[in-house]
Amino acid sequence: MTQGASIRDRVTACIPALQGWTSVEKGIRLAELVVEAGAELSVELGVFGGRGVLSLAIGHACLGRGHVVGIDPWIASASLEGENDPTNEAWWREVDHQAVYRDFLAAAERCSLLQQCWVMRERSDVAVKVFADRSVGVLHQDGNHSEAVSTREVELWAPKLARGGCWVADDTDWRTTRRAQEALVGRGFALVEDHESWRIYRAP
Repeated sequence: MTQGASIRDRVTACIPALQGWTSVEKGIRLAELVVEAGAELSVELGVFGGRGVLSLAIGHACLGRGHVVGIDPWIASASLEGENDPTNEAWWREVDHQAVYRDFLAAAERCSLLQQCWVMRERSDVAVKVFADRSVGVLHQDGNHSEAVSTREVELWAPKLARGGCWVADDTDWRTTRRAQEALVGRGFALVEDHESWRIYRAP
């Protein structure tokens, strides 16, 4: 797949084989947001198999500048933090996080996105310290969905969004993410797109 291929072609060719839950249509929209914003920097909180972060990287590749930083420790304790559904907890305990991480890196190379995709193998509450306020054009929140973690990420990361930047919240139909969404609105973020299971908020 060439650099000049369309966003749809590149996302469709890259992400379906990866683990994770970002659909092709959502991946296309993530890439489009990067291009529409002319974003120099985007961030994904919770990379797992890489479907979301590589979609953002494709946006930067098509834009011709900038990069995404994928933040994920790829460890079970981070996946299990906070109060989660028992079924989800059992699943996360069995996941080989290291194997998923290796497969993600291989996919980034296979899709020719290593230049646009930087990785921080770290927890989001630690990684946030190296980002300047108002520096992030697009942020995809797709990590631990417990109420405690998702709400804390809003508190820590909302100041990092550029004016008019996009915050993409995942699994917005889960009870545990409701408080985080309310926190975004409380900070002046406006809901601009509602895709039922994920939403896009615009920073003030």
